[in-house]
Amino acid sequence: MKIFNIGLRGRAAVCGLLVWWALAPAAWAQLSTTSKKAEKLYEESKEYLRARDFDRSIKALNNAIEADPKFVEAHFALAQAYSTLLQKEKAEVHFRRAAELSPDDKRFAPLYLQVAQLDLQAGQFTPAKANLEKFIKYANPSAQRQIDAAKRQLADCNFAIEGIKNPLNINPRPVSKNINRQALQFFPVLSGDQQQMLFTARLSPDKNSDENIYISTKANGEWGEPVYLKELNTHTNEGTCTMSADGKTLIFTVCQESESRQTFGSCDLFVSYKVGGVWQAPLNLGREVNSDRWDTQPSLSADGRTLYFVSDRAGSVGGTDIWRSRRNEKGQWLPAENLGREVNTPRSELGPFIHVNGKTLYFASDGYVGMGGYDLFKTEREGGRWATPQNLGYPLNDQRNQVGLFVTADSKWGYYSHEVSKNGMPHSSEIYEFELPEAIKPKTSSNYVKGVVYDAASKRKLAAKVDLVNLANDTTEATVSSDAVDGGYLITLNRGSEYALYVNCPGYLFKSLSFNYAGNEGTDVVIDIPLERVGKGSKIVLNNLFFETGKWDLQEKSQTELNRLLSLLKQNPDIKVEIGGHTDDVGSDAANLELSRKRAQAVVDYLTKAGVPTARLLSKGYGETKPQAPNDGDANRALNRRIEFVVQ
Repeated sequence: MKIFNIGLRGRAAVCGLLVWWALAPAAWAQLSTTSKKAEKLYEESKEYLRARDFDRSIKALNNAIEADPKFVEAHFALAQAYSTLLQKEKAEVHFRRAAELSPDDKRFAPLYLQVAQLDLQAGQFTPAKANLEKFIKYANPSAQRQIDAAKRQLADCNFAIEGIKNPLNINPRPVSKNINRQALQFFPVLSGDQQQMLFTARLSPDKNSDENIYISTKANGEWGEPVYLKELNTHTNEGTCTMSADGKTLIFTVCQESESRQTFGSCDLFVSYKVGGVWQAPLNLGREVNSDRWDTQPSLSADGRTLYFVSDRAGSVGGTDIWRSRRNEKGQWLPAENLGREVNTPRSELGPFIHVNGKTLYFASDGYVGMGGYDLFKTEREGGRWATPQNLGYPLNDQRNQVGLFVTADSKWGYYSHEVSKNGMPHSSEIYEFELPEAIKPKTSSNYVKGVVYDAASKRKLAAKVDLVNLANDTTEATVSSDAVDGGYLITLNRGSEYALYVNCPGYLFKSLSFNYAGNEGTDVVIDIPLERVGKGSKIVLNNLFFETGKWDLQEKSQTELNRLLSLLKQNPDIKVEIGGHTDDVGSDAANLELSRKRAQAVVDYLTKAGVPTARLLSKGYGETKPQAPNDGDANRALNRRIEFVVQ
C-alpha cells in the first residue's frame, strides 16, 4: 500500500553531493585515522568535489578506506556521497561500517541518525531505537529540528515494537488474475452489493504511462475482465476515484487540463452520473469543492451526497488535510469544510475512505504515532464528533507508507493495493483482499436493499426518490434515486436501527417498507417495487404504523408514516380515501373486528387533528376477513395485521 517514494532527483542530487561535507561534524578536524596516506586521500577527495569531479572524489575516498579500513570519517563521507547519488546499497554498507567502528561517540551523532533511518526502512525497530537514543543524547542543541524528528521516530519505534508483539491475524491475497492484469492497479472501490469493483490502472510502471479507470463486474462469484470506461478515459491521466454504493455516481481526479476538462488548480475532482448503464459527460465539481491547489483522493458516502477528499489548500491544518463537502437537495455541492484537528494533524493525512455506514472513516497519516511513514487509522463519528483515531496495527501497517484501504458494507472484507518497488520506484501493484479482523472493523455494519422500481400497471421503469428514515428520531439518513432507464436502485441500511424506506414518484402513491435491524442483525434484501398511480381503487399498505399487541394507540415511531400520509393528501387535495384496519385470526372474530376498527379510526383521528377535512377520510375495520396470506405462521400473520390506504 505504498503511496509514493521520496528521493532526490536531478539538480537536487548534484546540490546534495556538493554539500555532503557540510553535514559532517565540526569535530572532524581531529580525524580518526593515523595513516598519513589515508588522510591525504581524504583531503584530495574534497578538492575533487570542489572541482565537480565526482568520480575521482569517490575514488579517493575508496582509496583512503583501502589505506585505513577503520577510517570512520571516510566511511561516513563515502556513504553520504553514495546516498546523494541514490546508490543506496553502497551507502548502507559504509554508514553501518562507520557506526560499527564508532559505536558510542558523541562526535558522530549525525551518523547514528543516518543508521537509524536505515534500520527504520528495513523494519528493524529495536536497533533503530538504540541509534535514535544515541543521536538524541549526543546531538548538538542547535539541531533542534532533527532532534524533534528523532523523538517522533523514537515514539514510532516504541509503538512498533509493542505492535509486532500483538499482530493482527490477517491473510491478504490477490483478488483475481482477471483484475490484476496490468503492471499497476490501485485504489479499489466496491459497490454496496460487492458486485462491482472500480479502480485505476497503468499498463507500465513508467511514470509517464497513462492512468485510466476500469470497472470489473462479479458473475457467479468470480470477477470478470476489467472494462475500460471509454466515456471517462482520455489520453491524459484519470486518477484516483470513488463511487456511490449504487454504482451510479463516480468522482475521479483530473490533473492535466484539456479543452473539455478545465481545472482550477493542479488537480481537480470531476463527477459523472450513470444513466441506463451509460456514464454521462464528466463535470468539474466547481469552486465549492475544488481550489487552486491539489484536490484529490475522493471518497463518496453510500448515497453519493457527502464527499471526503484530500487537499493542501489554504486553511489546512498541516501539509495535506481531509476535507468534506455535502450535496443539498438541489444537487448543489456546498463549500468544502476541513475536518479539523479531531482528524487532521500539523503533518499530512491522505487516502480517506468513508464506510457506507457514514460513521467510520479510514485514512492514512504520518502525523500520529505509528510504524513509521504513513500508517492507516480509523475513527468513528460519535455525538457529532470524531473519536481519537486508532492505528490499525501490524502487519497491516509496517515501516513502509500505507494508504488506500476499502472496507465492504458488511465489514467482512478489506481491499488495498499491494505494491512492490525496485530501486525505490513502483515496479508492480496488485489489488489484494483480506478478511477484516474484529479489532479494526467499523462499530456499525451495513446491509443493502436493491431492486427495480416500476409502474404496477404498465411495468414501465420509473425514476423514483428512495428515502431511508430512522424511525427512532424521524431523520432521513440517506436518499438515492432509481435509474430513469432501468429503474434500478440500491440503498444501504445500518444495523442497530429500525428503518422506514419510502419510494416516491410524482403522480404515484408512495411505497412504504419496514426494516427492523435494531438487534444489530440484518440481511441483504432484493425487492422490486411496483408503484400505483393515484386513482380510484389504488392502495398502499402502511407498513410503518405501529401498535402494541391488542391495542389501538399509535406508537411514537408511527410519526414518520403519518407525516408521509399528510404530505400525500396535501399533494393530492381532490382525493378521498378509506383507512382500513385488518387483523390476523388470533382471538375472536368480534374482538378482531373491533380492534381493526379502532386502529383505523386512530389513524383518521390523527389526520383530522392535523387539518385534513373529515369529508375526505373514511375509517373501516375488516377484522380478519381479508387476509393477505394464510394465517399459518408468525410471518404471514404479521402481513395480515395491517392498515391500508385506499383511494375512493
